[in-house]
Amino acid sequence: MRSAVGCGKRLKKDRMLRRGLLFYLLCNSIPLCFSTGLTVPVSVQSPQSRCPQTKVGESYLPGFYTMAQFQIVELARRGSVKEVPGWTPEHTAYKIGPHFNFRINTRSAYPTGLPEEFAFEAVFRMHGDTLNRIWNIWQMQDLNGNEQLAVSLNGQALSVEFSYITAENGVATALFPHLPFLFNSRWHKMLLVVKRSTVSLIVDCVLVGTQQLSARGRVSLDGYTYMAKLKDNTAVSVPFELQLMLIHCDVTVLQRDTCGNLPASSSVKVL
Repeated sequence: MRSAVGCGKRLKKDRMLRRGLLFYLLCNSIPLCFSTGLTVPVSVQSPQSRCPQTKVGESYLPGFYTMAQFQIVELARRGSVKEVPGWTPEHTAYKIGPHFNFRINTRSAYPTGLPEEFAFEAVFRMHGDTLNRIWNIWQMQDLNGNEQLAVSLNGQALSVEFSYITAENGVATALFPHLPFLFNSRWHKMLLVVKRSTVSLIVDCVLVGTQQLSARGRVSLDGYTYMAKLKDNTAVSVPFELQLMLIHCDVTVLQRDTCGNLPASSSVKVL
């Protein structure tokens, strides 16, 4: 009799342990345990956590080193891209020619996408026909060729454009017009700071302006990311010289941005 009672107690204890384990698993996978009213703490990831740590100067910051994504340095070693002096002889830049197709898989480059707020930075200069072209320095498209995000330079209107997918699955563009100081053969540093409802353009460390954004939609990662392509025609590459291209996941980069001895920095006049 005692043996049977002891066995019953052990079975009851085992059942209680299994229930406890099941309860624990459920409450750690579901934020709210409805049966008890208990709220289980949920770890909240910061928007920056989806971005790798990228070395910028002497610091590591959350972001994407776009030039590494496109393997610019490796292409220079192979001779597909030519090294040229940057904004000073101490800086190295690369001549992005019209004969190479700069295209990468978006999901491979951005496995979990970009955060809602980010900053696009590029140090570059244009020559010849590129100064008069309408082209995307950086662009995302889905598999059907529909634009998802783009940073464009319009040499005809002397403007910079930021295009994005809207909540209604359309494409909207924020326009920064009348920028003659950008369209010349000097080196320039361009920074687009994208926040939830605004985008700001900074050229050579001078704030050009801020535009309002419509509600943005989800960017499709099933497609391709391009660099240096003619607007609306990714089959045509556009030549220019590139020293730096980064996507920062920390928009406070605006607060510590410097232009140092950038030659064009003293010539910028915001109209």
